[in-house]
Formats: sequence, structure tokens, C-alpha cells
Amino acid sequence: MRIAGTGVASVHLAFGLLGWLAFDLPGSMLLCGLCAVVTLGVALAAAPLLERPPHRDGGSPARLGDPRPEPPWWPDFERGLREYCARERSRA
Repeated sequence: MRIAGTGVASVHLAFGLLGWLAFDLPGSMLLCGLCAVVTLGVALAAAPLLERPPHRDGGSPARLGDPRPEPPWWPDFERGLREYCARERSRA
């Protein structure tokens, strides 16, 4: 996220510099500079929020494909759900 934000902020600055030097647009550097600052600020603020949380045992970060054990209440819930669905089907 930090790298992407820095890249987008750099592109903002490049466009502002291009507009100022090549096309002689007076406010382009100010506008694109402000956009770059806002983009970089949002990227730096959002980066910690998007990190994966570490494992509970303090090991490596959690992966999306890690299997998790079933909670102890799951079999009872699943059984009750199947019974409920069977009753609804028989009524229909």
C-alpha cells in the first residue's frame, strides 16, 4: 500500500510538473502537489489497517487459506439447521 501510494503521488507530481513546464498552466503544480500529499497521506494511514494480523501464538502472519478448526457449537447448529430446512421443505 505504501509503495502504491508513493507511486500514485509521484505520478501526480509528474503531471503537475508537465502541466507547469510544457503547457504553462499556473496552478497545475499546486493542484497536483496537493493531490500528491493527500494521496500519500491516505496511503500511509491505510497501510497499517490493511496488514494481516499475526497468529495468536505470535508466529508468522495469518494466511487467507489457513484452515481453522470448527467451533464446538457448530455440529449442533448444523444439525438444527438441517432439521429446520427439512421441515420448511415438507410444508412447501
